[in-house]
Amino acid sequence: MITKKIFVLAIVLFFVLGNFALAQVTETNAKKATESFFNLCKKNDYKNSAKLLAYYGADKSRLYKDFYNANNPDEFKEIKRICKKVNATLLISDSYKYGKYRTRTINGKKVQSLDVVFLSGTQKVKRKMLFISIKGLPAIFDYK
Repeated sequence: MITKKIFVLAIVLFFVLGNFALAQVTETNAKKATESFFNLCKKNDYKNSAKLLAYYGADKSRLYKDFYNANNPDEFKEIKRICKKVNATLLISDSYKYGKYRTRTINGKKVQSLDVVFLSGTQKVKRKMLFISIKGLPAIFDYK
């Protein structure tokens, strides 16, 4: 009887911890998503950029659960605004490198944070890319 309880507990822990691990965005995946996003923004490819951007709008039921919809005109404007902000930083920079990667809690939600340091001559500008996992994929939640 005790062995059966331990077995059931082990299965429950496996699924809980397994889902927790899947909910996290790894540093490698965050860097790959950042590279892809920067390349898409450089090309002004807003439709595909939307596939990397976590929805952050007025519809509370979509927060932390959905990507932006490039077919929605209002959401398209937001995607375009974010990409233009990224492009502006990329255009004035000679290069960029990655800094710290860590887990943070924002509004009660665990997110992963990747520092991106943009270099231009001797100047350095640090930005943060915040990530969450949506449907098992890394999603850029914010670019600060």
